[in-house]
Amino acid sequence: MGVGIQLHDVDTVVECRLLIAHPTRPRVLAVRRAGAWALPALTPLEQHVAAVSHINLAAFRLFGLRTHVRRLILERSEDPGYHSILRIYELEAIGELAGQRIERTVWAGSDVLGEMDFKPGPDRDIITTWVDNYAADEPEISGPPWSRRGWFEAASAWMQRRASASGVKVRGIPDQHWTSDDINVLALASEDGMILMTASLGPASKGPASGSPEGLESSEWASRLGWTNLDLIASDPTRNWSLYRTASASTHNPALREPQGAGELV
Repeated sequence: MGVGIQLHDVDTVVECRLLIAHPTRPRVLAVRRAGAWALPALTPLEQHVAAVSHINLAAFRLFGLRTHVRRLILERSEDPGYHSILRIYELEAIGELAGQRIERTVWAGSDVLGEMDFKPGPDRDIITTWVDNYAADEPEISGPPWSRRGWFEAASAWMQRRASASGVKVRGIPDQHWTSDDINVLALASEDGMILMTASLGPASKGPASGSPEGLESSEWASRLGWTNLDLIASDPTRNWSLYRTASASTHNPALREPQGAGELV
């Protein structure tokens, strides 16, 4: 995901459409509204393109789905003055919750897309393209490793395993807070505060995103999320994964707490 349009203007409206992928099948969650189908959409208070905790929170609150944002599919201005921004994010549903039946929703695949009436807009084409690519013998894969199917499960397992090996008792599964072309940030509550995992494209020596705790604390995501006093407790140089402990005792688990910025469903 590129840096994109980063606006913090009360006169700017950002609409986020969510392409939530089923964890094991080539299907995407669609919502029925006013007699037609569409991708779930919301107008968030948080406008930064890489801050994604509010997106995962919305999926949890609306559909009971744990999700991981894989990538930004589309970002464009709907008017010349950049007062209306459309973003489409691809998410991966995590775990067995994707099997639940939720009122006025359907997991849309190639077998039902032709029979569904969609609202005007790009939603049908986006879903069709995604389903066709999923079924291809050689699917087009672009973006960093965390945009691939199944990446979150591997990262989550490593994060919990290494935290436990370091004597840190953790609970639940990680929440995702930040993602871009360069870095993905996960957080997990522990008895002593928060455990953070960063996954980056380059080794620690090539930038603050995966470098020293001091460099991390001066990065944009750390300052915006309010995490300081980071202590490196584990790393995987081959995959550019790092695990940190922070003195912050706050928890960002949407099942326990609702952070600001989720926005409203549209």
